[in-house]
Amino acid sequence: MKAFLSAMGRTKADYRLAHLILLLHIASMCGLVWYLGVEPYYEAGIFFLQCSLVAMLIYALSYMLWTVIRFLIEQRERPTAALIKHVRDVLVRDDRYAHALHSMVIFIGMITVFATIKSTIPAINAFSWDPVLIEFDRAIFGGIDPYVLTSAAFGNAYAIVVINFFYNLWLILVACSLVWAAWTSNHLLRLRFMFSALLGWLVAGNVLAIVFSSVGPCFVEPLTGDRTYAPLMQLLEQVNSETAMVWALTAQKGLWAAYTSETGAISGISAMPSLHVVFAVIIACATWSMGYLRRWLGTGFALIIAIGSVQLGWHYASDGIVGGALALLFWKVSGYLASWSLDHSSTVLKPASASVAG
Repeated sequence: MKAFLSAMGRTKADYRLAHLILLLHIASMCGLVWYLGVEPYYEAGIFFLQCSLVAMLIYALSYMLWTVIRFLIEQRERPTAALIKHVRDVLVRDDRYAHALHSMVIFIGMITVFATIKSTIPAINAFSWDPVLIEFDRAIFGGIDPYVLTSAAFGNAYAIVVINFFYNLWLILVACSLVWAAWTSNHLLRLRFMFSALLGWLVAGNVLAIVFSSVGPCFVEPLTGDRTYAPLMQLLEQVNSETAMVWALTAQKGLWAAYTSETGAISGISAMPSLHVVFAVIIACATWSMGYLRRWLGTGFALIIAIGSVQLGWHYASDGIVGGALALLFWKVSGYLASWSLDHSSTVLKPASASVAG
């Protein structure tokens, strides 16, 4: 226990700014809810808290399974003892377990607050920005609704199914990226990813989502009667009837049922800005320094998410444009925040931080 507390103490200086942002998020959202007299919707936040804990457990078990298989292939003697020693070395080296605990507490806390407030948005600020965003999209694209342009290239059944697959993969990749960031040995990259994610949830996911409260193309007709996106939704229904693989429609129907009934863990509707694009671009930024293959895989994934957000009826094009711009801004700002945190870190970690920065 003494060694554990010592490791937590040695690493806490790296995360004091991140903890401050988390506390600012909690305080600002609690203050807003209290001021408006709104009852927060806790069920979604609790659900994402449970998902986060399960993701951590799966990651740990998968890592140990992969290590055991590797040891068996290498024909190591006493593979169980070798696994225990390997895991202990990995956890203790450079206080990695302490860094991971700080990171996961911050990530899980922020996700829980974000999800709770996201599901409470219509009670805080009624949905009203959809007509403005529809006209803004038309102004950007010369009077044409963006889905018309994406459908010209990706409106066939094969493309829609492929895009839908990667769009649904987003949640898994984001969860994996958060766990990876918590356990990576690169202090600077971990903190930079962390700050980008925190700004994404706070600024884009809650503050701007409340200010520009909107439901998006898939819900605009049932909410307002505006049939601008009716042809796109009919196309998706047609493809789904042929393939039964447009899972976006199932998710959309579930979200709408949760919104109208005010029940269910999977809830929370907001269009502007697109958090799918925000986090896809943040992941692309993180992979940019990891070599040619990962760089272009990350960039390609971000492009697919941006296109899919429009083609699957989740977002207006402007949601993705703003989301991508915000992600690049967050990544830039996070570089300064991460460097400041390491420069003002404890003296124990300064040599390691300096070697990473160099």
